[in-house]
Amino acid sequence: MENTELWFLAQTWVKSNQVLIRCIATPYYQFMPCDSLDLEHEALLTAFQVMHGLIHKDKKLSLMNKYYRVVFRSRCIKLAHGVPINASLNIDQIASEPKKQSHPYLDEERIQEALQGLTSRQRQISDWILRQDKPVTIAMVAKRYEVQKRTIQAVLSNAIKRLNRLNENQRLCPAI
Repeated sequence: MENTELWFLAQTWVKSNQVLIRCIATPYYQFMPCDSLDLEHEALLTAFQVMHGLIHKDKKLSLMNKYYRVVFRSRCIKLAHGVPINASLNIDQIASEPKKQSHPYLDEERIQEALQGLTSRQRQISDWILRQDKPVTIAMVAKRYEVQKRTIQAVLSNAIKRLNRLNENQRLCPAI
């Protein structure tokens, strides 16, 4: 099955199982730094990953609900605790004990060097986001700076484009 077909299948599954998704996420939702659209996207990504994992391991898609419940609940817990989510999924490790997550080492000097190439507003917002203990949403940043979400999206999008342009020959962005 192609990834495109699998993606559409995952979208259909998510639309058909909204109640299940809400039931799984509800206990953790108030602690998650995301809105309902972010949650919907997490649900879709999880569905795709579980389906891909099941197909890759030659397991039946009828097991989707069982595996999905475990994986999505784990994702919700990680989001609620601010733990970075690993995009890879190994179906065989679902029943095993989770590994301890360690925060990646941030090279503060390199980050400050990269931020110098931004406009003052881009630098201000980016620096604030990077200093937060937990992940923040666009809505949280917009509220903090008392602007619309679209403004924050534009500022961050332009900041990323600027960083990529300034550092075409360097691998600075992935390092950050």
